[in-house]
Amino acid sequence: MKKLTSTLIAAGVIAGASISAPVMAEGFSGNVSLTNDYSWRGIQQSGGQPVVQGGLDWEKDKLSFGVWGSGLSTNGTELDVYGAYNFGPIAVGAIYYYYPDQSGWDFYELNVGGDLGPVSLMGSYNFDSSLYYLEGAYSLPMSEKVSLDLHVGYGDGGGLGTADYDASVGVSGSAAGLDLSASYVYMPQDTTAGKFIVAVGKSM
Repeated sequence: MKKLTSTLIAAGVIAGASISAPVMAEGFSGNVSLTNDYSWRGIQQSGGQPVVQGGLDWEKDKLSFGVWGSGLSTNGTELDVYGAYNFGPIAVGAIYYYYPDQSGWDFYELNVGGDLGPVSLMGSYNFDSSLYYLEGAYSLPMSEKVSLDLHVGYGDGGGLGTADYDASVGVSGSAAGLDLSASYVYMPQDTTAGKFIVAVGKSM
C-alpha cells in the first residue's frame, strides 16, 4: 500500500508496485496481497522471499488514517501507521514505521504531496536523521482495467547515508475480483540491481 494518492495513503511503502492508487471511498476499506518480494525505495526488505502484506484504512471528508503490515527477510514484521489531511490539491501527512521484532529500527516521517492529473508527487522527511526522499509516479490507463505505472524516487539512500535513486515500470489491473500487478524495479544501491516483482491481492 504504500501508495501515493491525494490523501497520501500508505505513502511509498510498497515500491515495486505503482504508488498510484484510486482514492478510497469514505469509511473503512482493507486490502491483502501476496508478493514474491518486498522492495522499499529500491532496497529489498524480504530477501527475495514471498511475503503477505495487508492493511486497513479509514477516510472521512479530508482526513484519513491507516495501518499496514508486511513480513520481512528477518522473519520479523513491519507495521506502518499513517495519517493525512487534504488541503485542496495538496495533502500533508505523517507515517510511523514500527518494527516489533527489531530494536532501534523504528522511525517516522512527515510528508507532503499531491496529484497533477495522472502524475503524483511526494516528498518525505525524517527530522531525527535529516533524511529525505522525493518521488513521482505516472499512471497511464491502457484499458478500462489495466494501467501502465511508472515510478522514480531519489533521496538519502533509504537511510544508507548516500544519495541514491530507484525507478520502476509495470502494469496493474484487476481480473476475477483480484488486484494484479507486475513490475521491474531498478535499485542501483542494492546488490540485486534489478528485480521483477509480481503481486496478487484483494481490496475490500
